[in-house]
Amino acid sequence: MDAPRCPGQDPRYWKPEDILERECPGCGQAVEIWKDEAEVACPRCGRKVRNPRLDPGCARWCPHGPECGEGPQRPPDASK
Repeated sequence: MDAPRCPGQDPRYWKPEDILERECPGCGQAVEIWKDEAEVACPRCGRKVRNPRLDPGCARWCPHGPECGEGPQRPPDASK
């Protein structure tokens, strides 16, 4: 059995708006980018296309953040 995954980082819980399509600045090809990808290579020319909506969500403050690549930090409202 697989270990449980964070719902925010698990594609099974993603919505259609979590996938965006950007135009490659090099050749104009449509490039599909998933919410957890920082950048994707254009399938036509290979140029890197950055994800402007990259949001690691809870990985910024979650104790399991290192597994997601962000590391633990305090949640935004932890000082209240």
